[in-house]
Amino acid sequence: MHAPQRFVPDPRVEAAIEYGLSLKIDGPWETNGQGQIIMNPPIGLDHAKRADRIAVASRSLLSDWQVWPEVGIHTADGVKAPDLAIAAPDFPETTDSRGFLVRAPEICVEIMSPSNTWEEMRHKTLLYLAAGAREVWVCDEAGTLHFFDGAGERSASVLAAGMLSRIG
Repeated sequence: MHAPQRFVPDPRVEAAIEYGLSLKIDGPWETNGQGQIIMNPPIGLDHAKRADRIAVASRSLLSDWQVWPEVGIHTADGVKAPDLAIAAPDFPETTDSRGFLVRAPEICVEIMSPSNTWEEMRHKTLLYLAAGAREVWVCDEAGTLHFFDGAGERSASVLAAGMLSRIG
């Protein structure tokens, strides 16, 4: 799946983004395609440690790639912010006026928290793939990494050969 080459803003989503930014909320939030703001609870220590381990392993395997935490990405269902976005050296860093990416980088990583469901992860996986990601990694609460691409779940990452499947 590939995202359209041209980003077309939705006025409802744009209004929600502007409103969310005006609140100066010190915490994670996203929007959906209906222009609603979705608040996310702060992450726990296990979640933060898993994000750090994945970022360190990614940088080791993909030394010339960029690893960005919580960057906003325009999707078909509003602005989403994966826990990590991993971009190849030639990734076009095209953003809107607020700095949100208009296309997903090659790898988007979601780390599940107790409040997440697999249905939510499936939905986000499809959104990131449709927005241009080539792989989506989901780390479950047991610390197991699941790798997805446009064909479904894979046993390992193709882009980051050697990536651990268990983070702990």
